Amino acid sequence: MKTIASPATTRLETERLILRPVNTADIPAIVTHAGDPRIAFKTTLIPHPYHLGHALDWLESVMVDRKQGNEVFAIERRDEPEAGMIGIVSLELRSDKCSADVGYWLGVPYWRKGYATEALREVLRHGFEDRSLLYVGACHMADNQASGRVMQKANMKFEHVIRGGLVRFGTAYDRVNYGIFADEWRFAGG
Repeated sequence: MKTIASPATTRLETERLILRPVNTADIPAIVTHAGDPRIAFKTTLIPHPYHLGHALDWLESVMVDRKQGNEVFAIERRDEPEAGMIGIVSLELRSDKCSADVGYWLGVPYWRKGYATEALREVLRHGFEDRSLLYVGACHMADNQASGRVMQKANMKFEHVIRGGLVRFGTAYDRVNYGIFADEWRFAGG
């Protein structure tokens, strides 16, 4: 697909989506979508209840992380960009700078439409083609099997389960890890 500029200003496009850097105009949508408990309870880091202060603090951390090469994209639908962001997808470099982790979430009204898979596939393409990464990993809580299906549809491979590897609201959950190497991604057809 299409990539424009540096990590701080990268804009990616797919058939149905625009992935662009998250910004302050996204705060109302972030608060609305991330504030839904169905989002918070399927992710490891989104607090609940979620309020404006959380969004402001998170956005500030995103701006700092950009300086280290990390990218957080607002996901928009190409056919309705005026509706604003519908979710987030991120690419966070590991300390070796040649591998990264991805994460994502979508607002509940946009579930089961293939948007998460489409966004993840494009971020993997960006990571391997534009950023020359060698490996990208991801994880999900064991009871969030829909997230695992997104990873599988994006050609990520199941790696292992860490029993009690994630703690959410004081409860330990199994962490399911997926990953893909650049050569596997190329072999799968990108």
